[in-house]
Amino acid sequence: MADFNRISSLYDFLKILVFGKQLEKASNHFLNQISSNSSVLIIGGGTGKILRNFSSTHQIKYLELSEAMIRKAKKINSEAKVEFIQADILKWVTNEKYDLIVTSFVLDCFNDSQLNEILPKLKNILKRDGKWIQTDFYPKSSTHKLLIKIMYVFFNITTNLNVKKLADFNSLFEKHNFIFKRNALFYHSMVESKIYQKID
Repeated sequence: MADFNRISSLYDFLKILVFGKQLEKASNHFLNQISSNSSVLIIGGGTGKILRNFSSTHQIKYLELSEAMIRKAKKINSEAKVEFIQADILKWVTNEKYDLIVTSFVLDCFNDSQLNEILPKLKNILKRDGKWIQTDFYPKSSTHKLLIKIMYVFFNITTNLNVKKLADFNSLFEKHNFIFKRNALFYHSMVESKIYQKID
């Protein structure tokens, strides 16, 4: 299992160094459209900057494997009620249901086999007509693919990520019966934020 504790102090710096503020902009793009009183599950939220986008009417569960990342996230000033959970999404279980799931640059940490476990698991804890905001890398050129390959080499060395290639997220969401609703493009169209809706 990947250990992001090792790079938690450099994580935000590295993102800005390579992508400027584009990844943060992509992650935040659709959050202002979240309905009041929504229950939200954030998976792999990292250092927690995303929490600044929620209001006091939102109930947030913040699921993150890295203890160091959670410590940083707890220092973020957020109006929302946030419950932090240190857990591996592959092992975590809950009886709760959520209006919205948010995954920003986290599904790229899993291989196809793992994602085929994760997607139906998360679909099951979404409420009827629940939505999922998925933000990640969607390469469209050889340059994009080369940059992603370099990133995987880096994270495999520094965090023991043990994932070699980016999954086909479009096919996976379609396979597990999610309807694609909207998207927005960032960083030369290499990054996309997408809204999916659960099909019961």
